[in-house]
Amino acid sequence: MSESKSRKSSTSIERIRREKKKRNNNIILACFLSLFVGHYILNYVAAIEEPPLGATFNIVLGCTIIAVAGIIMLVTIKRQYFPKKRKKTKHIFLDEDYKEKISTRKKHTQEVETDA
Repeated sequence: MSESKSRKSSTSIERIRREKKKRNNNIILACFLSLFVGHYILNYVAAIEEPPLGATFNIVLGCTIIAVAGIIMLVTIKRQYFPKKRKKTKHIFLDEDYKEKISTRKKHTQEVETDA
């Protein structure tokens, strides 16, 4: 029974990782497309003689699209290919025995302090 649970959990973890990688790849693809759209607006639409909405608007729009797409793409690539390393922590569970040891230790130190 426990083997089937662990097998199911490992397959579900793998499925989640595949879906996450696929989603990140879609985000990166959308960012590349946005970079090309921004480049087109910046270099071709803003350069024509009478661009729609004015040349300044198209220049600002193209630069903004390129900047936002670049930032999103860099963050997505960083998260996918350079994940954070988790530090292993030692978990301490407090139980009644531990509380008793601490309380007897405190009583002992108080007795030593009063005797001195």
